[in-house]
Amino acid sequence: MPRFTLSLHAGGKEDDHFDLFLEQGETLKTWRLKSVNFVPPQPATPIKDHKKTYLDFEGEVSGKRGHVKIWDTGTYSADLWSDDRIQIAIQGRQVRGRLVLQKSKEKDDDAWTVGDAAAGVRKAAAAFLRSDPLDSAPTPELDALREALAAEERRLMAQVDLFARGGHVNWSQVELNPELAPRLDAERVRWQHPWLAGAKKYVGRLAEMAGLLAQVRPPG
Repeated sequence: MPRFTLSLHAGGKEDDHFDLFLEQGETLKTWRLKSVNFVPPQPATPIKDHKKTYLDFEGEVSGKRGHVKIWDTGTYSADLWSDDRIQIAIQGRQVRGRLVLQKSKEKDDDAWTVGDAAAGVRKAAAAFLRSDPLDSAPTPELDALREALAAEERRLMAQVDLFARGGHVNWSQVELNPELAPRLDAERVRWQHPWLAGAKKYVGRLAEMAGLLAQVRPPG
């Protein structure tokens, strides 16, 4: 797998900053960052490609340009790499998750930002876990529906966790079973019970998380 490094460059002619190096073939694509906090997204200034030796370099920079210390290093895989958007799953000693680098949509503007690609998904998952759980079903017939909904939650939350930790997501598992919503609606027509109203809200929250994952799903 290709490697990445986040290096702290301090004491030079420019303000202290971090350099993000992403290995691409025989070179390093490089962005200059103000910090290693990725929520909210921060500016990421693209600079010239660097030699691969900078993946492991620490020490004084020639020409009295300060000194470099590695803050984190490891491997990454690209969910998406295009001219204006890069999404990577990153596995370092300190950073484990997904980052998204986004180029400005303004014409002739080479400004970029870098942020936590999983921030929205994590927020939705936390809100889901804080919400009221789905009560026990009032009848044996509806208990089968409740079990099906619980299985959907387990499947979706497993993929949310993998995405947030920079793991390999099985994208076929992030779409809700399309048969569940019609099944729930049919039960509500047949029997107006408060449990069914709660189940519909529950499905809505699951659909919200699935929708957020769909927004960051790689094409193809």
